[in-house]
Amino acid sequence: MEINFWLDRWNNNEIGFHQDQINPYLAYFYGVKGPAAELREKLKVFVPLCGKTKDMLWLAQNGYPVFGVECSERAVKDFFEENSINYRLGEKDEHALYMSDGLASAIEIYHGDFFALQASDMDGITDIYDRASLIALPTEMRAQYAARMTELQKPGTRTLLVTLTYDQSEMNGPPFSVSEEDVNALYAENFTVQKLCFKDIIEDEPKMQQRGLTSLVETVYKMVRK
Repeated sequence: MEINFWLDRWNNNEIGFHQDQINPYLAYFYGVKGPAAELREKLKVFVPLCGKTKDMLWLAQNGYPVFGVECSERAVKDFFEENSINYRLGEKDEHALYMSDGLASAIEIYHGDFFALQASDMDGITDIYDRASLIALPTEMRAQYAARMTELQKPGTRTLLVTLTYDQSEMNGPPFSVSEEDVNALYAENFTVQKLCFKDIIEDEPKMQQRGLTSLVETVYKMVRK
């Protein structure tokens, strides 16, 4: 599953994975249970494989500077235009960098391949929000992704990871099923991994029911780079 797969999905508007609503776990752990508003500007949240998720807008509106990476130029432009955010275009390591204008907290989106990111691109990153990245990748690419994520992070970097778990024989991904065992196999050596909560959400996911799923467990983890 290479970049062209996702570029085709965006270009053909096959983006059923995109969610218009703010993720409730993000709003809870970075809002209700998050740091005080005056402390948030000192943090910076990385959103990998960000698409045009409104979660980035929520983060910025709630005081968090945001850095995203996305391979689809259409997704990046759609994010700024659909949310009526002025932006300017710069360059970072020969890749386009889209930067918000007029927001209290900045949003920067790196248009390029996640695997092309360098550790220097992550300067200032204190937190990572992964709702749709790990589960978007098949097994082999998940291992490559987790290894690269590990290399890019400094000790103490926090991650809010959201996964989905289901019977893979009932449906082909993406999104792919990622179990607690998978998460620990990928990350436990280099991170502390804490399971915060989990819930079967199949009753709220009619599209997934139509694809044949009988159970869909959403799990939230907090991880800290050792």
